[in-house]
Amino acid sequence: MSPTHATKPDKPGIIAIAVQLPEQSDAEIEDSLAELSELVKTAGGVVVGSVVQKRQRYDRSSYLGTGKMKEVAELIETTGAVQVVADDELTSLQVRRLEEGIGCEVLDRTGIILNIFSDHASTREGKLQVELAAVQYSLLRLAGGYRGMSRQRGGIGLKGPGETKIETDRRVLKMRLKRLNDELDKVVQDRDLQRRKRTDRYAPLFALVGYTNAGKSTLLNALSGSAVRVCDGLFTTLDPTARRVELAGGLRGILSDTVGFIRKLPHGLVQAFRATLESVRHSQVLIHVCDVSNVQAREHLAAVERVLQEMELEDPDRIIVFNKIDRGVPHNREALSAMFPDAIFLSARTGENLDELRRVMEEKLCASFETVELTVPSDAPVLKDIRLLGRILSEEWMEGAVQLRADLPKTFLSRVAAFRTGVTR
Repeated sequence: MSPTHATKPDKPGIIAIAVQLPEQSDAEIEDSLAELSELVKTAGGVVVGSVVQKRQRYDRSSYLGTGKMKEVAELIETTGAVQVVADDELTSLQVRRLEEGIGCEVLDRTGIILNIFSDHASTREGKLQVELAAVQYSLLRLAGGYRGMSRQRGGIGLKGPGETKIETDRRVLKMRLKRLNDELDKVVQDRDLQRRKRTDRYAPLFALVGYTNAGKSTLLNALSGSAVRVCDGLFTTLDPTARRVELAGGLRGILSDTVGFIRKLPHGLVQAFRATLESVRHSQVLIHVCDVSNVQAREHLAAVERVLQEMELEDPDRIIVFNKIDRGVPHNREALSAMFPDAIFLSARTGENLDELRRVMEEKLCASFETVELTVPSDAPVLKDIRLLGRILSEEWMEGAVQLRADLPKTFLSRVAAFRTGVTR
């Protein structure tokens, strides 16, 4: 008898469904479904079929018509799929009607994203934010839907926060929501307190923003020499990561990685991840990374800008980076350069044109520094911070003091105001 071996079960099959409105082209729907397929893949499933219905407007009660629901049910029978995922955010009524018409559990795009978040959050802060988003999501669906969540069977999203019967009780969810908000506020306060104690808070802050899977973490590693985990998938960076970046002439700044954005990202998710996105609010320069090898690069740029507008930022300085040029550029490069004249085309993976980004970052850093002359007591603790944050141009030691000429971050100048003897720039 031949030996038997344990085999890994196949990924659960998923049917993707979507509604195409008159203003949406076939290419836009295909790209959106391709993105949904990547989300499903990241969540642990595989799309084995799709159904699209062209409608004048979304049906508030059932999303798909009766005929299309029957078509989906037949496709499930043919493919052996275990779940259906809609390419939009659904109401509880739409979920219930779809489940009744199809005979299979139905999730929506937001539910898949939350499941991915749940798998990838590793810090206490990240887990709190995921749970907060899940509770907010559940509160909107108390009227019905997701009735099979407690059933133990194959599929995506059948475990995690907000899925038991008691958690669908409105009173319990609202109490939990308040507790999570209070805990997250405390996390933010604690981090702000720790940040105020760190010297590097005075260093200029660059924040990487961009569409999910644009290569932000790879760029962070390339610029800082760090080894942040990089995965070829959507939403693999959830917890904030910051690294020091050394540039030419002894200048240094702090580079922060952030969660990737995506089209159809619900406003509630942006609110839930406000703590993770705090680095964006505090940054002096946003480095907007875009995967230029993607045919939807312009649409991705616009989607990120819409999310940034929702955050009501005070219009920080921006550097546009078109990443992944090593994979090819399926766009008119001259047209892109005309639309974004200061954009940098590079490959974070191969290092091509990375020096150009370093040069621009150095220019931004220089603008945030000021050259000052100081006379500092030789035993003053601030001397260590001056050397850590600034660039020493000249120094002369005297009895009990040192005369310095240094480039220092403008945000740090209040710390050395008592020691200033002159300003050269």
